[in-house]
Amino acid sequence: MISVCIATHNGEKYIKEQLDSIICQLSSEDEVIISDDGSTDATLEIIEMYNDPRIKVYTMMHTRKGMKSHYYVTMNFENALKHAIGDYIFLSDQDDVWVSNKVDTCMEILQNYDMVLHNLQCVGGDLQPFNKNIYNNNFRYKNYLMRRGKHYGCALAFKRKLLQYILPFPKRLVLHDFWIGIMGECFGKFVFLDETLT
Repeated sequence: MISVCIATHNGEKYIKEQLDSIICQLSSEDEVIISDDGSTDATLEIIEMYNDPRIKVYTMMHTRKGMKSHYYVTMNFENALKHAIGDYIFLSDQDDVWVSNKVDTCMEILQNYDMVLHNLQCVGGDLQPFNKNIYNNNFRYKNYLMRRGKHYGCALAFKRKLLQYILPFPKRLVLHDFWIGIMGECFGKFVFLDETLT
């Protein structure tokens, strides 16, 4: 069973395109866990329109007082991960579009590895690329001194057994994906796939 974990906050602009690209790759037994951090736009209404039992929405509300924005994103992803029950976990930001073979490709790799990080490309709202792939063949394993941009959560998929090392997040954690990637490299069999899947 696959759990796709998504953190949302006012993501109405791209949430439908994102979900459309994900749901078609999942089986009837899989789930999409959405943790919403107090959206005030139409994000939740768009999600409800799917009327799909695989989509499960959890809310996380807190006051926003003086903390950096990625702190809230990190807390939101932690909430999603706590509700996931799948054997395989995929992360997705609220503005991602998945390539049509992402799930099949990652699942094949996860038969021999505990975590996979694949390449990805930044595109505009019209899905036209405005740069090359993020990693450009320069991903370096266990480069823990690099605090930003090392592991992108939307390009990670991993086996559930790694959650024992990932959760709970450290209290002062800033970037959830950096933490998850490090735990995968330290405690699992980790591989980088130089294929653009998001």
